[in-house]
Amino acid sequence: MFLTAEPLIKEPTQEEMEKATDNLKTNKAPGEDDIIAELIKNSSWELKKRLHALICEIWRDEKMPDD
Repeated sequence: MFLTAEPLIKEPTQEEMEKATDNLKTNKAPGEDDIIAELIKNSSWELKKRLHALICEIWRDEKMPDD
């Protein structure tokens, strides 16, 4: 494990992600990823669970996965 000046911040919980997605504004232009907020807000529980797992992987590794 590397020691850094950054404090150790726990990865986001499923509940934190749900709260963040609930606060997304609708009827807005998508960002550079072309994902509209409505797609995330109205997605199934399974998709939200997988999205959370992806976010946590990126959080831990500090890089986007290759696949």
